[in-house]
This record gives sequence, C-alpha cells and structure tokens, in this order.
Amino acid sequence: MTHSRARRTIAALVGSAALVAAPLAVSPAEAAERPRTEKPAKADKADKAKAPKTKQLLRTAAGKDKRLARLSTSKAVTRLDDAYEPDVVAGIEASRDALATIATALESADTTLDTRAAAKELRTFRVENHRLVVNVVAKADRVLDEATAAGDSGTAALDTSAIDAALAVTATSPKSEIKAARAALDALEDETDETEDDAVPAS
Repeated sequence: MTHSRARRTIAALVGSAALVAAPLAVSPAEAAERPRTEKPAKADKADKAKAPKTKQLLRTAAGKDKRLARLSTSKAVTRLDDAYEPDVVAGIEASRDALATIATALESADTTLDTRAAAKELRTFRVENHRLVVNVVAKADRVLDEATAAGDSGTAALDTSAIDAALAVTATSPKSEIKAARAALDALEDETDETEDDAVPAS
C-alpha cells in the first residue's frame, strides 16, 4: 500500500469516527434542556401492605355489625318492658350506623394514616357495651316492678336513675360511662337489700 493510499484510508476512518461521535457531542446547555425520562414510580410498600389489612378490618367490622343485629332481635331485648325496648334498640341501631361510617372510612382510605385512624375507631367500638345496657335495664326494671309492688317510691326513683345511665351507653362510650351505669345498678340493688332488711320484723 502506498503512503498516499494509507493516508486516505486513515482519513476516511477518522471521518467515520467523527460522524459516529458527533451525535454524542452535546453541550451542557442542550443537555439541560432535554426532557428527562421519568422513571416509573415504585409502589409504596405501605400501600401494598394496606390492602390485606383493610380487608381484615372490614371483616371485623362486618362481624361486629352481625353481633349487633342479632342482639337487637334477641329475646333479651324483646323481653324488655315496652317502655325501654325502643330506646335500647335505637341505641343499637345508632351504633350500627357509626360502625357503617367506620367501614366506609376504611374502604375510602387513601393513606396508611387514614387506615390507622379508622382502625383505631374500630378497636374502641365495643359490642359488649350494648349487652351491658340490656342487662342493666333488665335488672333495674325487675327491681322497679318489685319496688312498685312493695310501694317503695324511693327505690323506684333510684331504679330510674340506673336505667337512664344504662341507656346513655353506646358502643364507643368511655369506661367512665360504663362504670356509672354499673354503679347506679349496684346502688339500686343495695338500696333494695336495705329496704328488705328493714321490712323484716325483729325477732
């Protein structure tokens, strides 16, 4: 190969390399103006974990609702005096409405914080509170009947207080309201016992 041909060959190779490298030679200003390729957002691990947890919480809410529905039509409720049964049932239905609101909040929760807030409300929702209401009203009403038959108006007044305290209890009532209802019933029963003792003639 002659020197001239060699020089032409080398020049051609250099020119080809320059053409290939040309598109890569971009000024910093041009690079800054180019739109960046957005990386697909990674799924939030918390959101992934939230799905099964939400389903579990919704099942818990549904279970509590079924328990309330059964209680509202149970013999323990239907046997209550007609003066108190409607109020007891109304309290149960109000709690079922509150439970439905919690379930809706769980279904529409967009963040983990929203789910946690609804879950906290669900944890403080106690169906057993309404069972306490039924028991206190039933016992207090029985004492009321006995006091009325005995002509003891004082005991009857205490009994009304116990029933009022019980009817104020809901599924989300604080422990203080629960204690107040139990204390009112205890006071009623103590008063009844004292009245019976006074009625027993001394030997």
